[in-house]
Amino acid sequence: MSDHLEPEELDKLQSALVEHIEESHSMPLDVAHGFLTAVAAHPEVISLADARRRIMGHLEDIDGIDPLLVKFQDQLMRDLETGDYGPLIMQYPREDGSYLPIPYGWCEGYAEGLGELDDSAQQKAMDDPQSNQFLAIIFAFNLYKESDMFDPPDEDSHRDMVSKLGEAAVGLYRWWLNKEQRTLQ
Repeated sequence: MSDHLEPEELDKLQSALVEHIEESHSMPLDVAHGFLTAVAAHPEVISLADARRRIMGHLEDIDGIDPLLVKFQDQLMRDLETGDYGPLIMQYPREDGSYLPIPYGWCEGYAEGLGELDDSAQQKAMDDPQSNQFLAIIFAFNLYKESDMFDPPDEDSHRDMVSKLGEAAVGLYRWWLNKEQRTLQ
């Protein structure tokens, strides 16, 4: 048995989360991925188990999705620690057969995860030039007008920024861990 989710396991997890989203207030998988990424360096603020409960909302363990969510979270943590991380970005199919990466769900989840931190921690990240540079990449997508979300005015720039999200996430994860270590010393 692989310690990485197989495509059919990812599909099962996504389907269960989205199928019951209205009544359970669960998160779609891309939002969950961003959320888990943001809280990964902060187990003192929100435990991994509490983060999973937030993702599932009021959803009960339908058809064994909780073990899949644990596997999903473990894989994300390994990827962040090794630096071999890529955000889960949905792809929007277009009439010409191409796909447009749409990172808005992942970015929304990341912002929601940061919201778990107290205001002073958030402010420290905003004030530090290194972490601010990474945050700017993630929050750049919040500046889009709704009409530009599926048809960005500069598609090359859009794709370039999407390609930097993984590096920004790993950079912030390591920045937070180093910040915590400096605080403990």
